[in-house]
Parts: sequence; structure tokens; C-alpha cells
Amino acid sequence: MDFRRQMNDLCAYIFRQDELYDIWAKHSGMKPSTVTVLYMLDQFSEMTQGGIAQMCLLPKQTIHTVVQELEQAGYLEKVSVSGRKEKPLRLTESGKRYTADKLGGLYRAEERAAAAMGAEQFAMMVEMTRKFTDSFEKEIRNGAE
Repeated sequence: MDFRRQMNDLCAYIFRQDELYDIWAKHSGMKPSTVTVLYMLDQFSEMTQGGIAQMCLLPKQTIHTVVQELEQAGYLEKVSVSGRKEKPLRLTESGKRYTADKLGGLYRAEERAAAAMGAEQFAMMVEMTRKFTDSFEKEIRNGAE
């Protein structure tokens, strides 16, 4: 298989994974953007709205709307940090319980999918993806044509 075809396949699988997260969210009665915010805060403890928007390639307004809804429900809070324009967000204790309840099925599905591959192959996939991403970043940041 030639390189261009492999890159097309890689991108297609990444986009398909994103689609599967959206399908899971809808089947669970949640908006995909809400699942994204909860997932990111659960994984990284604290993030800004801008950081979530940038990492997940979602509009800042979409993230802002979800943050307002979750904050009003008491599931997240803004952390006051002096000298910072944008306040980091974090889950409250009730938000942690809510997230564990809501995303538990998703996490179990991820774990079963990884287990079906085998622990060694899953670890190799993660490592190879990291290596490619690091190399690609160097190319892009060094002004690739």
C-alpha cells in the first residue's frame, strides 16, 4: 500500500472515531459538545474554555454555552487565578460524580475496544501515533510547504 493511501486511511479512521463519540453521546441523550467538555475536564482536571475549543476543534461559543449549562447545574466551576484573563475550569464534586455516571459507559466501551486489540498492540498504537504526531509537528512548525 502506498503512503498517500495509508495517510487517507489514517485520517478516515480518526474522523470515524470522532463520529463514534458523537453517536455514543446522542444514544446517551447528551449533546456531543457536552460529552466533550466533561471528557476533557475529567481527563485533564483543569482546562480553559479556549483550551478545550482549540484541542477539540470546536467553536469557542459552543464550549461557552456548554460551560454555562454545566456551571448552572453545579457540575463545574471557574478557578480564580490572579493575573489570568481566562479562568481555568474544573469539575465540582457533584460534577465528578455526574461525569463518572454519564461517561462510565463510554469509558467501558473504550476499555473493551482496547482489550480486544490486546494491551501490547494498543500500547504500540498509542506510541506510534505519538511518534508520528511529534514528527509531523516538527515539519509543520518548521514551515513545511
